[in-house]
Amino acid sequence: MEKYEYKTIKLKQKSWGLISSRSIPDLEKELNEQAKEGWRYVEHILPSAAFGDSDAIVLVFERKKMYG
Repeated sequence: MEKYEYKTIKLKQKSWGLISSRSIPDLEKELNEQAKEGWRYVEHILPSAAFGDSDAIVLVFERKKMYG
């Protein structure tokens, strides 16, 4: 049976004003760095902040365990 391990990384989103959209700095760079270490992107989570808005994104990665 294959076993997996998981890793999460929290990235802060940058806001461009009260109503404007947010951007995630270096998202592609972060995904590629993790892929180089054998991590595979699984999903993202947007933690709720004030009024249901989110100021961060949590990336979830997985990879097969080498041992055990």
